[in-house]
Amino acid sequence: MDELVEFLRARIAKDEQIARAGSGAAWRPSPPGSVSINAPAEKRGADDRPADGRAADGAGSSGPGRPGFVAQAENEGYAEHIARHHPARALRDAAAKRLILDEYVKAEWLLSSGHRGEAAEAAQAVRLTTLRALASAYADHPAYRQEWRA
Repeated sequence: MDELVEFLRARIAKDEQIARAGSGAAWRPSPPGSVSINAPAEKRGADDRPADGRAADGAGSSGPGRPGFVAQAENEGYAEHIARHHPARALRDAAAKRLILDEYVKAEWLLSSGHRGEAAEAAQAVRLTTLRALASAYADHPAYRQEWRA
């Protein structure tokens, strides 16, 4: 399963690279259907929307080009989805997946070093199923193998 581990490490690294290129601040939906950076009040520009989504001066804001603007979405549901997957969350997700991978690799090393037993092998089978489930999120990637399907 070394190929599966390497496949996941590469996908996670790419996700992390993309997230790091994004803003460090959390994103928030800003009605109607836009996403903005959730900057603290003292760092927001006069045209940034506060957390309740209203423009700071009570007027509507003009979308792209305003301070803190991230994206315009077709509707508020899409904006909520985009905001919930902001870069900081993607970085936490990458760290969690990397921890799962590291635990699998560590257990695989222990098993290959002779620390075998029914319970250890059963636990490793569960870890492998978990890796396959993680990989399924990347099933549309050209390097994904169907035999990894959970």
